[in-house]
This record gives sequence, structure tokens and C-alpha cells, in this order.
Amino acid sequence: MFFLGALLFFYRGTYAPPPSVDIPVQSYQPPVSMFTTLTETLPIQRGTLLVDAGHDNDFTQAESTAFLSRVSARGYDIELLGRFGSFGNPITLATSDRVEFLRDQLRGADSFLVMQPSNAYNDEEVAEVRRFVLEKGGKLLLVADPTRDYRINTLAAAFGITFRPDYLYNQVEYDLNFQDIFIREFGADELTSGLGTIALYTAGSLETSGPWLAISDANTQSTLVKNVLPLYPMVKSSDGGVVAIADMTFMVPPQDGIYDNARLISNLANFLTQSQRRFQLADFPHFFRDDLDIILSGSALVDAGAQMKGLLDELQVSSQIKDVESLNQDSVYLGLYADAVNVTQYLQLAGVQIEDTIRTPFAPDIAHEDTAVVILHQSSGRQVLVILADTPESLAGVLDQLSSGDFRDGLLEDFVGMYKTS
Repeated sequence: MFFLGALLFFYRGTYAPPPSVDIPVQSYQPPVSMFTTLTETLPIQRGTLLVDAGHDNDFTQAESTAFLSRVSARGYDIELLGRFGSFGNPITLATSDRVEFLRDQLRGADSFLVMQPSNAYNDEEVAEVRRFVLEKGGKLLLVADPTRDYRINTLAAAFGITFRPDYLYNQVEYDLNFQDIFIREFGADELTSGLGTIALYTAGSLETSGPWLAISDANTQSTLVKNVLPLYPMVKSSDGGVVAIADMTFMVPPQDGIYDNARLISNLANFLTQSQRRFQLADFPHFFRDDLDIILSGSALVDAGAQMKGLLDELQVSSQIKDVESLNQDSVYLGLYADAVNVTQYLQLAGVQIEDTIRTPFAPDIAHEDTAVVILHQSSGRQVLVILADTPESLAGVLDQLSSGDFRDGLLEDFVGMYKTS
């Protein structure tokens, strides 16, 4: 079972069949081309792939399982943004709620898969996805099949990519019929490594401001742009964080085993699971990937330590309370301002000074009373969350804000927050 995070329903409308096209759409049939078997050594990574199922996406769980199993086999968790309509009765969310839900889900994601969205992405949603890719290093895979209705260009255009409303066909060489095309020319990229021939059974073409990854031969034509070359069914964005494919059939059995389709699927799974995701304080607790230590500055903070551990347990983050910090372990340090000397290095790197007042480059000096400071420090893959307050009661108050998510209102910049706790 690869869909582990169906947390909420989105609304779904009734399905309206697409208009008639020049090339008749065929039902999937067993292809006649050569089947291949792929043997590979899987690179295991920890992370999360978020799958869009909240924009009336016109694909089924069965159609996506073969591909998602490759991602899951690499150690990634699969979570849904929304839920497929066949699993229950949907509910309708206001646009503002939909945007907030997307923002919240992307905080914990390393990569994002968007297939066949029938409902448009609005400007706020597009801005969230752009931030996820361009500022936070997330990966995005866009997939659309021209035999089905889609509004994917409402998102793709933000990355210089356009899905044309066409079909590619070849009347000289094809598999089952002339819209079942072969692709044999590829751009130099890790995504095309090992590819000799792939088969696409309902492919369209793409425009891009970035590099192309696959190009059709001279005998392949488009139903929309006659006698125009080149025709690209697979492209990449100029920043390298987005891949778009104008075909879905290559990942659906039995087509996923034709020629080098399995290798393409494997390469795409590698692309999604090799994200260099950059986390910020607002992404708490998702920057913690391994077991972590909770370090207390003194015995007076035992209750705060228990509160922090309980919060992390609820968020499914494993932790243990320790007396001494390990420089090889992710950590949360809980202390009072009087203990600031113990974390001087983290305060200095964040530009925070705990003196008679609290000084930062981001705001006027602040008195100690009823306040707390939260700092996220990242180095060499290690995450250290430093939380200081004037009293144990203030420390408990800021942990409540971490639990509720209200701490994001007190962010002074990406890695420093200042809070009133009274």
C-alpha cells in the first residue's frame, strides 16, 4: 500500500469527456513490442514524495502504483495531497483552505508529483510550488496524457513549460497503431542514462525554455502543429528542478515493461528521490530525519523535556532525553537565558545576543520577561534546534506554539523566531 498519507478530501466535480480528436483514442491493449526485465541496485534515501490528488486528478491508484512502487522501494514515503474520489465522499474546501493545506503538506515533502489535474492551480498555489522548487530545492514531476482533460499548464507555465493539446503519431513505424510511437533520441542527462528506445502510447508534445530530454524522429508528426520540428515529449526546466512528460502510458502495466520504459521509470524515481531539499524553521519538525537527542540545561527543565518529547512523539519523530550533546546527532537544546553560554556558538552564527536584552539583526532589542527565542542551526547534515526562554513557564509556552503551528507567526527570518509567551 503506497498511499500512506490520505489526510483530507478535496472536492471533485463530475467527469466531462474530452472533445473528439483527429486520432481515435484506443483502449489499452497488450503491446506487441519487446518486453524487457530491469535489474538494478537501488539507492536508498529517506524522504517523502507528495502526490497531488486534490485537483480532480484524472488518474487511478492502479495506474500509478507501478511507478510509485519504484519510489517507495528507494526508501521514500508516499503521501497524498487530497484523496481519490473512489475512496469515499469528497468535501469542498474554500480556496484559502486549499492553499494552506498545500503549503502545510509541502513543508514535509522532498518532491512533488502532479498528474492529470482537471482543476486549475490558482496563483497562490503556483507561488507555493515555485517556492518549494526554486527556494527550497524540492523536485517536481509533471505528467499529462493528451487523451484526458487536464489543466496542468496552470502550474507548468510558471516553470517555462507548456503542454500542447496535441497527439504525436507516426505512420511509418509504430507499435499497435500509428499513435504508439517510439523515441530513440535523448538529450544528455541522468534522466536519460541507459535509454535506447522507449515506447509512448498516447504522447503529446511540450514547449520549454529549458533543455529537452527526448525528441521524436522525422516521421513523427503532431495533430496540432503540422510540419513543425522538433517535437519534445519530455523536457526539463531551466533550473533543473522540474521534469515534464506529455504521456502517462509508459508507466502503466504492461507498457511499463516495453523496451527501456522500465529504465525511464527507474531514472524518474531516482530524480524524485535525490532531492537536495533545504529546510527552514517554518518546516518544523520535518527537518529532523533521524533519531534526535533532547538536551536539558538543568533538572528544573525536566517537565519541559517531557513536553518536548511528547510533542515529537505525536509528530512521529523518535527522540530521547540526554545530559550531553553529541556532535554526530540531531538535537533539541532546551534552556533558560541564564544558560545561553552553553549554546554560544549557535547564537553567534544566528546573530542573536542574550544580554540584558535580547539583540538580533532583525528587530529592536527585546526585554527578557515572558519571552522565548528559537533558532535552527544546520551544518554537515546535522540539525540543531535551540530553544531558550526566561523561565520554565515561558519555555512551556513556546513549546505549545510549536505544537499548534502558531510559532510561524513569530519568525524574524528563515532560521530565527522570537516569541511572547504570557
